[in-house]
Amino acid sequence: MDTQNIIEKYYDCVNRGAWEEWLTLFSDDVVGDEQLAGHFAGIDVLRGAIDAISTGYSKFNMYPQRLVVEGDAACVIWRCEAANAAGTPIAYADTPERQVIGANYFQVQNGKIVYMRTIHDSVPFRPFTDQ
Repeated sequence: MDTQNIIEKYYDCVNRGAWEEWLTLFSDDVVGDEQLAGHFAGIDVLRGAIDAISTGYSKFNMYPQRLVVEGDAACVIWRCEAANAAGTPIAYADTPERQVIGANYFQVQNGKIVYMRTIHDSVPFRPFTDQ
């Protein structure tokens, strides 16, 4: 798969909750910087994240709005629709109709994601982080 196919597959897996398939998109020595979790290194950290996502969210979808690919790098602007385990929406408390938008930056080598960075406003994710 080329970079675009890998990144499209990433969001497909997230939105289907196909977490084991999602893991196959990463190199074993993947490194990343995640807005809520901070810096991470290694596929085992992502394995642990699957449990946090699966138990911490009753709904978790990321809808790509714009995908830009340049060689082995990609950037995606996404819209998130999610709810914590109790069903409280991931949203802005004062303006719940405001879309939760963020971005991911990816680097791909040899058909695997080797680096990923997630950037977004943390405020709408408080129902997840504070539960």
